[in-house]
Formats: sequence, C-alpha cells, structure tokens
Amino acid sequence: MRIIVCGDTHIGAVFGLGRANGKGGNTRVDDYEKTLNHVIDYTIKTKADIFVQTGDIFEYRDPSVEHMSIVDKALKRLSNANIATFVIMGNHDYKKSGSSFTSSIVSLSATEYPNVRMLLEPEVVQVCNAKNEKVNLLLLPYRDRKMYEGTSVVEQSKNYDLHVKEMIAASTDGAPILAVGHNFFYEGSYTDYGGTEIMASPSAFEGCDITMMGHLHQFRVLRKHAPVCVYTGSMERSNFGDTNVEKYFVDYDISKKKAKFCKFPIRDLLDESIDLSGVGFADVGKVLEDALEEYDLKDRIVRFKILIDEKVLPAIDKASIESSLYSLGAFHVSRISIEAITKRIVRDNSILNKKDDFSMFKAFVNSQDIDSDYKKSLLKEAKIIMGEV
Repeated sequence: MRIIVCGDTHIGAVFGLGRANGKGGNTRVDDYEKTLNHVIDYTIKTKADIFVQTGDIFEYRDPSVEHMSIVDKALKRLSNANIATFVIMGNHDYKKSGSSFTSSIVSLSATEYPNVRMLLEPEVVQVCNAKNEKVNLLLLPYRDRKMYEGTSVVEQSKNYDLHVKEMIAASTDGAPILAVGHNFFYEGSYTDYGGTEIMASPSAFEGCDITMMGHLHQFRVLRKHAPVCVYTGSMERSNFGDTNVEKYFVDYDISKKKAKFCKFPIRDLLDESIDLSGVGFADVGKVLEDALEEYDLKDRIVRFKILIDEKVLPAIDKASIESSLYSLGAFHVSRISIEAITKRIVRDNSILNKKDDFSMFKAFVNSQDIDSDYKKSLLKEAKIIMGEV
C-alpha cells in the first residue's frame, strides 16, 4: 500500500517570475500546472493507493477561476483513477469569518468527485485498498493558535499536541498510522517563525509511522528515528532565494515503512551579477556580451545585476541586454538592474592657480579617470562653450 504526499502547491504564485502567455494566463502559472500534473501522472502511473496534498493548494485565499480549474482538473484525474485523494486546508486557504472560518477549497467542483475529500478540521480517516490493506490517516489542516485554549503560544501548542495524542490513542484497530498536517514542528523554541504560530512537538506523534508537514517551504527530514518527521516543502521555487533549492514529493510504502523522496522536474532559476567596473566605454558592450554567453540560460528564468562605472553608463541599456538574454535561450527575464559605480572625485586645489577657466577645467579633467576618447570630446566642447562665454 502506497501514499503520495505532495507539498504546498501555491497555484497562482507568480512574483515576477512569469509573463503573459498569450492565452490570457501567465507562464509561471503554466509552470506550476505542469509540475502539479507531473506528480498526478506519477501517482496514477505507479498505481498508488492514496494521494494527499499538504495545504496551501492556492497562493491566494480567493483564487481565480483559472487557478481553481487547474486544481479541479488535476483532482478529477485522481478520482477517475480510483485513488483516495485528500486536500487539507493550509494557512493560505484559511479565511477567518468572525468567530468562525471557511476556505476556498470547499468551493471547488472537486468536492463532488468520488474519491476526493477536502478537510478543514482534524480527522482520522481509514483507507482500505483492494488487497484489504488498511491505514489510518491522521489529517491535520492548518490550526490557528486561537483554535486552542490558552493565553500563550506555548499553552496553545501543548493543547494541540494533546489533541493529536488523543486522536492517535483513539486509533486502536492496529492499522498503521500516518500523519499529514500544515503547521510548524517544535524544534526547541516556541519563538521560532515569529513566535505567533502553533508548534507541533514531534513527540506528540508517537505511534505514527511517519509525520509529514507542509507550511515550511524547504524540504527537510527533521527526524530519521521514530516518530519520523518530515517537512515536505513547497512544490515549486517561489523566488530567487530558492535558486539552488531542490523540491520533492514523498512516495511512502506503508507496508515496508519506507519513504522515497522524488525530485520535481521544475524550471531552473538563475540569479547572477556581472562586474564591468574598469571596462572602458568602447569595450563595455563586447565584454558584457561575452560575459552573458558564458551562462547556460536555456529555458531558465533569469535575473541579472550589472555593475558598471558611471562614466560608461550610456554604452549599455536594459532593452538590448534583455534582447541578448532571450536570444541566448532565457525563458523569462525577470529583472535587469544596472548599478552605477561612482568613483570619488579627486580634488587638487593647485589647479585654481591656472591662468584661465579653460586651463583650470582641462587640468581638472586630466586629473580624473575618464575614458580618453570621451575626455577629448569633453574638452573640445568645453573650449567652444568657454570661448563663447
């Protein structure tokens, strides 16, 4: 018996990493849909018994029709394949409404599909496959601290832990217990992550074969020994801080108690700086072009910072750099920033002793680090202007 656990999908997240796709949508949303379909394909092809999504299925609490359609189509495929499918509420799906709350996930058409369930409240669900293998799923949607009694995060977190222990204790039929939730693990301090959220103690999950939490975006195995605790991480790279971060989903064999961490085939990001300081006006364009050709840009979302001496700024422009990046294979140019390096002006009061204004200006220009061709042009124009004055 196998379960596939997919981390926070955040359908609808763009954050400058995409552009209009020409069909009314965004290329970054297309990326997310492709990645989601990869794990759906894998689940169906490998004939897994169960699929669980850890929450934050959407980036925004009020997702667009397009984003809801992406999720509905994916869940319908799982339902049609007779795979028991569960989506739990994450904090991005959580909408307070006075003293109660609701979630956009209950507005999905998928709520009507056989084999699909949306969970807003903690519940133990037993799943039995065609071979009569059973598992108890402890499903724990996002819990706001105010859902538990107490006047501090510590008290409220401990009451959460007590709730978990009670649910585990009630599962007395001998079937394996797996937990999937959407809160942070307690790792020694209740002040972690701002000190305002429920922290689930790993020890509270004693009796579970494995506990997998969404919410934290970086994949991490927190504990390798019982109770095994894993952060599934998010499905996609959401910003350039994730440039070198790999993303995984979990394929867990319940009978063998063995987890396989499968890497998502996601689009690469590239975030680089090019230092052109000291390069002259006449050469800077060619030097920049050569530098860009050194990078593997194919199908990547890229961001570049160009450092350049202020005096040669007119030699380059963002539009031509962007054009070069696309011609070199970049999928999307997120941003180009050009940072001028200003050198301190050298002051020499002795030039004030020169016989006339032009001589003083010429002495000043010659004392500065200025491109020779630009210097000649500057002095030529200055001589004309000062002569007229």
